[in-house]
Amino acid sequence: MTNSEPLGLPSRLLAHPEFVAACARRDIGAVFRLAKLHAGFFPARIGRLTGLTTSRVSEHMSTQRVMSNMQVIERVSDGLRIPGHLLGLARRTWEVDQASEDVPDRALCPETWEVLDTLTRSTVSSEVLLHLEAAVMGVATGYPSSAPEQLLPTMNRQLSKIHQLLDHPQAISARRRCVELLTVLSGLMGLAHMDTDDFMQSSALFQMGQAAAAEADNVGLTAWLLTMQSITLSVTSDTGEPVELLEYADVLAAAAPQRRRAWISANLARSHAANGNRAAALMALDRSAAHLDCAGEFSGLDFFTGARLDGIAGTTHALLGEHDTAARLLDAALEGRDAADTKGRAILTFDLAECRIRQGEIEEGCRLAHAALDLAAGNTVQPARIRVTALERTLTPWRQAAPVAFLAERVRESQGLIDT
Repeated sequence: MTNSEPLGLPSRLLAHPEFVAACARRDIGAVFRLAKLHAGFFPARIGRLTGLTTSRVSEHMSTQRVMSNMQVIERVSDGLRIPGHLLGLARRTWEVDQASEDVPDRALCPETWEVLDTLTRSTVSSEVLLHLEAAVMGVATGYPSSAPEQLLPTMNRQLSKIHQLLDHPQAISARRRCVELLTVLSGLMGLAHMDTDDFMQSSALFQMGQAAAAEADNVGLTAWLLTMQSITLSVTSDTGEPVELLEYADVLAAAAPQRRRAWISANLARSHAANGNRAAALMALDRSAAHLDCAGEFSGLDFFTGARLDGIAGTTHALLGEHDTAARLLDAALEGRDAADTKGRAILTFDLAECRIRQGEIEEGCRLAHAALDLAAGNTVQPARIRVTALERTLTPWRQAAPVAFLAERVRESQGLIDT
């Protein structure tokens, strides 16, 4: 193996639902085929990494047998750097060493659902499901303040466990809860992969989520998933498809909690504004505010707040070219947004910077852009990268001005942070 050869499979493949499923059923042939298809790991290279002969690797690739030889499974895990939990193994030595270097000690501790699961191997208990649900909800509420790369390993473990549960007979109520969890994880992981520029994987996860939502027969949850998907599509596609998804979600959410309805209507307003439909955008903002006025306590996936509405309303007015109103709302949103929500605050600050430039306040716009870059450091998501590119275009007429030139130089120096 040359010094330049990667030690193992890329993280994007390790998180791929098809790969996770192949590992869970110990279909080593499928693992090898996916490694070849998505990562360019051909039989000779797999053999070199795992200590298997090339002909043995090719033989596995041509079959769909469940592997029971633990020695081979361990060699595959260690050679291709597949985390042990994906293959039903204990944490590998190299995982412990890597984790000790890269993450805080607390990240090595299992989640409560993992500990409880060891007590109930024969069938899933209500207690395990309760803890697993709490863990997934914890990811949802922690997403705004965490880098997607940090959360994806945890979500992959949760997805692997849900897949194992669904692969065995369960009581109807338990299966329904598992399928609902699968829907939520699909939406969260779809957003995370969009934020890390893996649009193909994001799309695959949302397709899986739609299938799970259909089986769960929970229209409120389906509305939530469609709204999450619309957020990714507003970044990756034209403006028409998000509107269609959100209008359907709005209908499905008729009986959903008021906070969820407020969130859906706010996103619909932003999508209408992106289409230039001012009347529809303002009507949707009014509906969002009305839903929020009637909302009860935060619960589960529903933590939409007045500050979040101000942020989306500010972006909506900015898209409509109403920069004075937008700036006022974005200021209010930043004042009310949780300081830990660095991703959301960075995006709002970029939007406010754009507004100030449109208002002719070039120096203030550049100052805000620097503040947004500070917030985004180490936790940059795709919407922030897109806003940097848009901001650079807006500043083109003033590129010779000192503040603009200084900002452009900083962006160029931030290639590891913002891909321009």
